[in-house]
Amino acid sequence: IIWDIFSKAGLDIGGLDEMAEWKALTKQAFLIDTAQFLKGITKGRELINGEYRIPVEDFNQFCAKQKLSARCTRKHLAGAGAIRTAKLCSGKIDYTLPVYEEGKNSTYRCVCIYSDWQQRIKENEAEQ
Repeated sequence: IIWDIFSKAGLDIGGLDEMAEWKALTKQAFLIDTAQFLKGITKGRELINGEYRIPVEDFNQFCAKQKLSARCTRKHLAGAGAIRTAKLCSGKIDYTLPVYEEGKNSTYRCVCIYSDWQQRIKENEAEQ
C-alpha cells in the first residue's frame, strides 16, 4: 500500500523499488512450477562446465511465453539455489553473468543454471 501511494505520487524513496520487486516476486513464486520451468528452459541445451548458459534474450522470451516476469523469475531461481549469481561491489546481486565466447574473443550475458539444480534446490529447502 505504501509503495503504491508513493509510486502514484511520483516520489522515489530508496528501497521502495526493491520492496516492489519482492512483492511481485512473492506473487510470481506461486505461479512458477520451478522444476517444470527449469526442465523446459534447459531442454536441448548444451551443458558447459556444469551449467546451462541461457542467453538473457532467450531467458526473457521463455518467461514471456510462460507469462512470468523474467526479473522475478531470476530472483526466484537464485533464491532456490538453481542459478549462479555474483555479488556486485554495491552489494546488489547480479542474476545475469558475462560468459566468454570462445573463438570470438567476446562475452555475452547469460542466466547460468546449474546442471545439478534439483539437488541444490533440495539442499536449499533443507537449510530453510
